[in-house]
Amino acid sequence: MRNPPNESDRPAPEAPGAPGLPAPDAPESREEPGAPGKPADFDREALARFKREKTLRIGSLELKNPFVLAPMAGLTNRPYRVLAAEFGAALVFSEMASAVALSRRGKGTLRLLENDKGEGSCPFGVQLFGKDPRTMAEAAKVAVFERGADLIDLNFACPARKVVRSGHGAALLKDPGLARSISGAVVKAVPVPVTVKTRPDFAPPPEGTDPLVLTLGKELEEEGIAAITLHPRHATQAFGGVADWSLVERLAASVGIPVIGSGDIDGPVTALKRLLNHGATFAMLGRATRGRPWLFGECLELYRGAERAGPASEPESGSRPTPGEKLPKTLALRLRTGVRHAELLRDYLGEKAVFPLRTILTWYTRDLPGAAAFRNRIVRESDIGRQLEILAEALSFERVAESLRERQCGNPENDPAG
Repeated sequence: MRNPPNESDRPAPEAPGAPGLPAPDAPESREEPGAPGKPADFDREALARFKREKTLRIGSLELKNPFVLAPMAGLTNRPYRVLAAEFGAALVFSEMASAVALSRRGKGTLRLLENDKGEGSCPFGVQLFGKDPRTMAEAAKVAVFERGADLIDLNFACPARKVVRSGHGAALLKDPGLARSISGAVVKAVPVPVTVKTRPDFAPPPEGTDPLVLTLGKELEEEGIAAITLHPRHATQAFGGVADWSLVERLAASVGIPVIGSGDIDGPVTALKRLLNHGATFAMLGRATRGRPWLFGECLELYRGAERAGPASEPESGSRPTPGEKLPKTLALRLRTGVRHAELLRDYLGEKAVFPLRTILTWYTRDLPGAAAFRNRIVRESDIGRQLEILAEALSFERVAESLRERQCGNPENDPAG
């Protein structure tokens, strides 16, 4: 059974170097942490207060920092999770998995839950969707006892039509009693923390009326839910408009369990500001990590007191890089990470990895000169080694710098879009 799209992010397909390449999107971020050499702008006193007052714990699970990888359909397979953990994610999630398929031990669904417990790994959460309390409880047992899940997350948030039509995901916001029953059944079934991901309400409530989550949150806490992730858009909004983080703040003030904020986090400064200004204990990062898994490392640098997110991020601070910026390090980071991602995916899928790599490798060249031409070449390749050679060529500092110089001289053929 193919799992439907996860609400966390719109779905997309998915070290030491490969042969002939050095050892080990373009970011989606539009945030501007400052020009190179300029300190990032956020309240450092608030950061010190956050560290004093917040306990980075979900139930019995203690996390090393407040930055969490979102569950994303078609994306957060084992290779993606390993990369996120290597760059510092405190908790990673599987793709959204069907409780029905998992309770029947469907081969494809079990594969979604393959987990890396090696050195440098971090806690692993499994996100489930379903509408029957007994089935959800059985699926949670399989995830914990047969796949080693450290945490179970219940999806009450996915707005995808086929998910809602079948009574799953955000449809459960129309039946809070069932959502509560599911939560209680799963909490009783497994010895690990159980969390919920939700939206404020299925549709915007009448003016002057509080969204459902402010009452449902308290009820879920009573059922033993250890934390709530809130994507602060109503389900009918899907991903439209702007995430209303004031709702995260209101939820955090109304419950005694941690709140994980999700939505519109596009870079390290935004992540810190969301945490410090809206009451959340954890920040969930999703689409912005595609082709930029080092975003977790950038967040950690700021969290630990650095003045800026580090030179790797500076040329990507909202404007096109110029030859005078620290481009070599940025390009080297993209290449090392792209190669690492490819090798992890090849270990996971074998030679079939060539197909998702046609999409994944383009993430690492986005916003650079010639990105469209690279995309056209990579989609025709059926050999992983050759794909990585093309990536190395696309990320050549001399080629990129020359293209930028020509663009500055007014050559329209060197538009960074291709």
